[in-house]
Amino acid sequence: MKKLSTEQNDFFTQVASLAFVNPFSDQREQADCQLLNIAPKSETIFQRAEKIQQLLHDKFQQLQSERCFNINHYQGKSRQIMEYSWLFYQFHEFQQPFVELIEKQNTAGDRPVELAQAKELILCFQKAGFNEVETEKSIALFYQLHRGFYFISTAISGDCTSIIELRVRLWNNIFTFNPQWYVDYLCGKMEDFSTLLLGETGTGKSLVAHAIGCSGFIPFDLSKKRFKESFTQSFQSINLSQYPASLLESELFGHKKGAFTGAIDHHQGLFARCSEYGAVFIDEIGDIDIPTQVKLLNVIQDRVFCPVGSHEKMRFSGRMISATNRNIEQLRKEGQFRNDLYYRLCSDVIKIPSLQQRIQENSDELGHLIARLVSRVTDISAPVLSARIEKHIRQTVPENYAWPGNVRELEQCIRQICITGHYQIAEENGLVHQKEFMLSDDLAENTGQRLLQRYCRFLYEEQGSYEAVARIAQLDRRTVKKYIVGK
Repeated sequence: MKKLSTEQNDFFTQVASLAFVNPFSDQREQADCQLLNIAPKSETIFQRAEKIQQLLHDKFQQLQSERCFNINHYQGKSRQIMEYSWLFYQFHEFQQPFVELIEKQNTAGDRPVELAQAKELILCFQKAGFNEVETEKSIALFYQLHRGFYFISTAISGDCTSIIELRVRLWNNIFTFNPQWYVDYLCGKMEDFSTLLLGETGTGKSLVAHAIGCSGFIPFDLSKKRFKESFTQSFQSINLSQYPASLLESELFGHKKGAFTGAIDHHQGLFARCSEYGAVFIDEIGDIDIPTQVKLLNVIQDRVFCPVGSHEKMRFSGRMISATNRNIEQLRKEGQFRNDLYYRLCSDVIKIPSLQQRIQENSDELGHLIARLVSRVTDISAPVLSARIEKHIRQTVPENYAWPGNVRELEQCIRQICITGHYQIAEENGLVHQKEFMLSDDLAENTGQRLLQRYCRFLYEEQGSYEAVARIAQLDRRTVKKYIVGK
């Protein structure tokens, strides 16, 4: 058995702790900077990771010069520290093959692609003393971690406070706030942890759902050197607003041939298409009727369902992700959305910020988004074009414009400018304040309390929700409601 020196123990303890820190969080940056002895904000996470990797390489070289590194040469706390440090090192050492695999798998679709350099990676685990079960689980975790970072980074861009917090929330949604718990107890067992996404139309709820749904745990097959399933197959989605009520049940649960007029063949529904490693995304869940809500509740609760026209029970083993742009609390209050279904969907409720909120938090957010969307439209980075479009928007779109279509509207705004040279705001979009808020001629009505009450009611007439008024007026929702309803 080998013993670590005090210096080695301190270093590897710091590295081991990094394996369990959210990479999108301030805590990760602080831990990196402390290990590297550099100032915060001085380097990106990629630059810091590269320097840490070089330090780890040198430290492991020193250990191997004495004796070939093997995890079984350590025991107790030292073994745990060295195991996590070695895994952290190998995770970054083989980063390129995993990133390439994600991109190749995106192109290949549902056919699982073999992991490049899998043989070399497996050999590293064998030499380090890991058994087959440990190796398979670790490689599967490597892939999940890389997918989580890749899909969150590509889906959620921006530097305002709410977007930074959103990336942190999404990572925690996939790996929990305590990754040690995830590794020890919940890895591959997240099917009972549902997610409800709330936000206005056009804010990117489907992108967020895709990031979560494509980042689940997929086992690694050691003999075939590939993962048991493609992440493109593991994520299944449906937008309920696209289907009439008469077809909704069939789209969710499937149907047998002859189940109803027009059922000329068997049809596999959303839940049947989802694998045990996958997730389903139900968009616009606030629009479904009560009878369908009951059936949906039974599926989530009992994990079984029957296709229309069949008594055959099928099992749903995936994770549930749902979204709505409607006020879910108001729907529940009015009896349009069942409380028992809500409590089955709300293991984690994530609010996606509006474009207006993002720009209010950081005015540079607009330029960042324009550059990102231009690269999506043109398929290349075009800084000169992005700068010209941003200048045009800032000159022609009012500063307090509400962007009711959110990021989706901004994307079409960019396309319109590219084609016509200008952007015409639709009349129904209007501004945050279509009418001007005026002081009363009665001086008694212009006290601070009265002004605030009138302003909240003014905003409520235009926005239609307490939440929107609270955001614009920067007040607590309960305070806003008190001013509006007078209670």
